[in-house]
Amino acid sequence: MAFGRNRRDEPFEAVHWDEITQFTVGRMTRHTVRKSKRGEGAHAVRFMRKRGGDEYMVPGVYIVPVEPAGPLSKGGFRLFEGEGNRQLLCTVLPDRSDRYPVTDATGREFGAVRRTPVAKRLAQHGLWMEQHGHPAVVAPRNWARGGPGAALGRGVGHVLDGVVDSLLSFGSDEASDSGANLKPVVWAVGAEAEEADREYGEAVLTFPRSTDSRRWYFVERDGWLDKRLAFALAVLRESETFGADRR
Repeated sequence: MAFGRNRRDEPFEAVHWDEITQFTVGRMTRHTVRKSKRGEGAHAVRFMRKRGGDEYMVPGVYIVPVEPAGPLSKGGFRLFEGEGNRQLLCTVLPDRSDRYPVTDATGREFGAVRRTPVAKRLAQHGLWMEQHGHPAVVAPRNWARGGPGAALGRGVGHVLDGVVDSLLSFGSDEASDSGANLKPVVWAVGAEAEEADREYGEAVLTFPRSTDSRRWYFVERDGWLDKRLAFALAVLRESETFGADRR
């Protein structure tokens, strides 16, 4: 560290996008009690680092709208690794149906974020994922026979301490009307909502309950799910549910 330089101003070490396992979406750069000290940066998928007693939200993947004047869910967006839009990771564009195809830097589609029809949302949450060559990843509201505990016992042992307890204690619904009490959601491998009697398997993406308005997503480090799909779903969900793409 250079003499006289405040360590809090030093940049954090970069993390490859495929190594990110806990992330949030937004512009806040530091979580502090005083909002005036939180700061804002680029709209990004961010991971947490601690320094000097504070939690910093470090940008790992940058979000760039295809149509700057419109919402991301309407105009689409691109995800880049590194500032300055240097390395394109994927493009997410609506196809005027219920699909948001996700394509890599060469334009090849490797999956999609899907929107659940309104008629099915009593059984299944609003967004789910498909990755070519793998089963659907959906967020059913009652996502395993025998209740959420049975599925959690099979699927989310990798989640950080405390997350499983919160999921078991508070059900699995969309975020509550109050921004301070966000309800958990689990995206798991399994059948679509019309086959709700089928048992669901591995949980691959979780959104635990929060009581302080922080919205974290957890994805398995070495799982088969392409993390770009998890990022794409979270960006869309944050944009629509919380207005995270608005200043």
